[in-house]
Amino acid sequence: MLAFLRLTRPVNLLIIAITMVLMRYGVIRGIMERGIAKFIAELDVPVTRAELSLPDGFGPQLPLYLFVLLVLSTVLIAAGGNVINDYFDTRIDRVNKPDDVIVGRSVKRRVAMTGHLTLSGLGLLIGVFVAWRAGMPQWALIPAFSIGALWTYSTTFKRQLIIGNGLVATLTALVPLTVGLYELPLLKRAFGTPQVVGLPDGTQYEMEPVLPEFWYWILGYAAFAFMSTLVRELQKDMADVKGDEAEGCRTIPIVWGMRWAKGLALFHIAVIIIGLLLVRAWLPEHPLTYWYIGIGIIGPLLLSAGFTYIAVSRKEHVTAGNIMKLAMLMAIGYTLIIPSLP
Repeated sequence: MLAFLRLTRPVNLLIIAITMVLMRYGVIRGIMERGIAKFIAELDVPVTRAELSLPDGFGPQLPLYLFVLLVLSTVLIAAGGNVINDYFDTRIDRVNKPDDVIVGRSVKRRVAMTGHLTLSGLGLLIGVFVAWRAGMPQWALIPAFSIGALWTYSTTFKRQLIIGNGLVATLTALVPLTVGLYELPLLKRAFGTPQVVGLPDGTQYEMEPVLPEFWYWILGYAAFAFMSTLVRELQKDMADVKGDEAEGCRTIPIVWGMRWAKGLALFHIAVIIIGLLLVRAWLPEHPLTYWYIGIGIIGPLLLSAGFTYIAVSRKEHVTAGNIMKLAMLMAIGYTLIIPSLP
């Protein structure tokens, strides 16, 4: 049982769940609370948030039980994808990391396949249920696409030039984007017009909606997830080049060479850093943002770039990838700062 649990990569699954929770409560609720704070600051009378009479249902709009099921669906599908990826990567892993091979040793191949089908099937059913109950049946395509993409990635696209990297990056970007695709239409329906806010003395004001800002942050996180995952995929390809080459894979370091792979990874890191500097310039009056982005996110990105540039052995490439993952985690953590922004 523990061996099968390792196949699902529980740490990665936890990161997925945390990302979705922080998109809902850090980004969406955070922006709404930021709007309330700005509204209070503009009033001529002293008042606290607790004293305000806010519109009914103020906050994220997807019912909590559906959000929990949405997270569960995403995690189950990701777990199934991790299992099937290891199932088809057994021979590659025997070359790259022989001591970590699970499928065919600790877990029988038929058990791994059954586990993949069960996890993916449950994830699909739950995802379809959430889409139906939320009144957005079109988003049932998200779990269906994810399952199909993870299967074709493991069986075909992983061994092809560029397309496999792009597919994994797209699936990673879907994690924060999915929360927005459910929440933002509901927010527009509930708060798309000016809302009445009451003060303790009975005075009422209209508060303008901030819907475009939700999209800025959600799409920004999706773009960061896409770009940073491309870097991670390149770093993994460079680390696994020996086993991939033995299996006839056509990854970038194999087809174009290690120098091109490093150059592309460094280019994407540079693009990410430029984007972060623009965000920091957009919020110049917030010292915590200045230092958090500079040290907490750009710092690990530069460190990962340095390790990528000098890496020769598999261990060094893995180290560069782990530092990149740290930068991704720090970026997710920034959502907790959003409510305090000016």
